[in-house]
Amino acid sequence: MDILNNLAPRRFREADDLLAFISIYDDTRRTRAFQRLLRAQQKHIRGAVCAEGGCGLGVLAIEMAKLGARHVYAVEQNPLLAKLARERLAQLPKKIAQRLEVIETPLQEFRPPQKIAVLVHEFYGQLLYDEDLWVLENLKFKPQRVLPDGGELLAGVVSAQRYTDKIVTPALLKSLDGVLVAGLFEEKLHELRLPVLRWQFGKGLLQLTDNFGNRKGDLICFGVAVTHQGKRICEAGRCPNWSYVWTPRRGNRFSLGFRPTTAGSECFFHWLS
Repeated sequence: MDILNNLAPRRFREADDLLAFISIYDDTRRTRAFQRLLRAQQKHIRGAVCAEGGCGLGVLAIEMAKLGARHVYAVEQNPLLAKLARERLAQLPKKIAQRLEVIETPLQEFRPPQKIAVLVHEFYGQLLYDEDLWVLENLKFKPQRVLPDGGELLAGVVSAQRYTDKIVTPALLKSLDGVLVAGLFEEKLHELRLPVLRWQFGKGLLQLTDNFGNRKGDLICFGVAVTHQGKRICEAGRCPNWSYVWTPRRGNRFSLGFRPTTAGSECFFHWLS
């Protein structure tokens, strides 16, 4: 979904975020995977004060309340989403709704009046760190548990001949030198073999490799995997919310970095050799 008319920057961001959440919730595999994770942690949620960061419509906050949380802060900075979340929570049975509270503020500015036992979030981008994981490294409170607590960016080196067609030809692909394109090809779900980046709550982002030198192929694909305690929760390709990211190979070594902005993180990529 694209916004087609000219809008003021703030209005554009608000509406764009709202539309992004529609596509996120369309990914039922992603939603079920996060719900399973919460249910597996019910002993830590029941009777505790919890929070959902970047709550959108509050789906995961509601799940924690249903699992017995004493109080859940649904933290959302987008005023359109916060308003919709309040309306959604107001329609819930009173015994659930009274334990939910929407807080309209950026998560990194949130100062909870109570200690947070469990913080659930979904700040993962197509390239792991290109959305809002940086926010979790700048919190003004210390949750006892963060769900999920990790993630990886995996890469694959493949032959372009297996993917190009009459439209996306080798010549067209060559013109995309240095460009990372999400969803350019339909993934075959066996491409990702090499861990490139790893993020762990409390430890930050770690680069695992910048070298494809010992691998054959002229096409690179990247895909994110969401993990908790080292176990994979959901991943690109299998959960439609994240697609593979493609680029033609132009060397053996690469640079991949991120810079936080007011709306997510900017990604910087180029070949070194």
